[in-house]
Amino acid sequence: MKRAICLMLLAALLLALVPPAQAATQYALVSNTTRLNIRTGPGTEHAIKGSVAGGEWVRIDSTSGAWVQGQVMPSGTSGWFSASFLKIASPAGDAVGSIAVVNNPNPSSYLNLRSAPSYSASVLAIFYNGATATILGKTDGWYYVEISGMYGYFRSEFLRLSGGLGSIGTATIYSSNGGSVNLRSAPSYASSVIGQGAPGTKVTVYLKGKTFWYIGLAGTSGFMDSSFLTGGGGGTGSNPVPNPPIVTPDSTNAIVNKRLGSLNLREQPSTSSRVLGTYPGETAIQVRMQGTVWSRVYVPLSGKSGYMMTRYLTLYGLPVTPTKRVTHPDRTYVNLRSRPSASGGITLRVPHGSSVTILTAGGQWAQVKYKTTTGWMMTYFLK
Repeated sequence: MKRAICLMLLAALLLALVPPAQAATQYALVSNTTRLNIRTGPGTEHAIKGSVAGGEWVRIDSTSGAWVQGQVMPSGTSGWFSASFLKIASPAGDAVGSIAVVNNPNPSSYLNLRSAPSYSASVLAIFYNGATATILGKTDGWYYVEISGMYGYFRSEFLRLSGGLGSIGTATIYSSNGGSVNLRSAPSYASSVIGQGAPGTKVTVYLKGKTFWYIGLAGTSGFMDSSFLTGGGGGTGSNPVPNPPIVTPDSTNAIVNKRLGSLNLREQPSTSSRVLGTYPGETAIQVRMQGTVWSRVYVPLSGKSGYMMTRYLTLYGLPVTPTKRVTHPDRTYVNLRSRPSASGGITLRVPHGSSVTILTAGGQWAQVKYKTTTGWMMTYFLK
């Protein structure tokens, strides 16, 4: 019995002597700015003690909301940095810099990006499933995020944390003397070597600093001197892989199908009509009047209005089959004509209050279907 107690005491003593596991040190790239202020505390109310150029690396020591305390590498200047201008090289869980993906249980619905952590706060934009954001802070069930160049708050239960950076491309290891190149644990030559890559080896690029890039090599992520890498996708600290387009209330409610190379905006609802512009997939569109064949649209990117074929648009918050109600001031009927003109033959008279399907949206005239008959009707009478 005494022997058992002694063994237990010895085991407890050994456990007490083992130091607790230390969390891996994180490093962040100064991004989306040419120069970032270093402050004496976590907030803009604190004094500025210096600055750090874009593309430089910062070691992260602690976080407070949307602020990071750390040290510039290699200068050693320490202070507080706004997380809005940092991209974390080794995110985990819901830490600052982690990646969150919009994951609404209802795939046809959307998630509001709000100006403050409250359901009553104004909506800045709406995002659909698959949109990715960078976490900058967390408060009372809300995440403060950066997404598509915007900053705001998402409810946490509608996000899925991926816990990793997205790739911005690949690069190839280069060495003038043919020797292997070291992969390091930090963006510094004083850091430990955690791997090596032979010339010609392809690596995955996540972040690009001025001197060191954060890459993936043979299943290991670390830092490599950029002078030994060629290629690598976008510019310093950039990510050319776009988020799904921003769809803002009362501004855009459709996009050009992302699988489509480009889509023409035409002057009239006809493939023989003059082309006003050509727009690539994922261009944001405002549908002014929806039709099952042609929709009358406005393109915020160019400020032009015209017609696009509806089948090449992805619609948000709009009905699958657009319908309008026939409304006459005298509550009688409205003529359905054979062509879009007051001189067009009358095909039939559609009673006031009837529902018609819009086939081709128009300015003054719209092509509609009433029961089994197709014709043209003045949009004035469609509500």
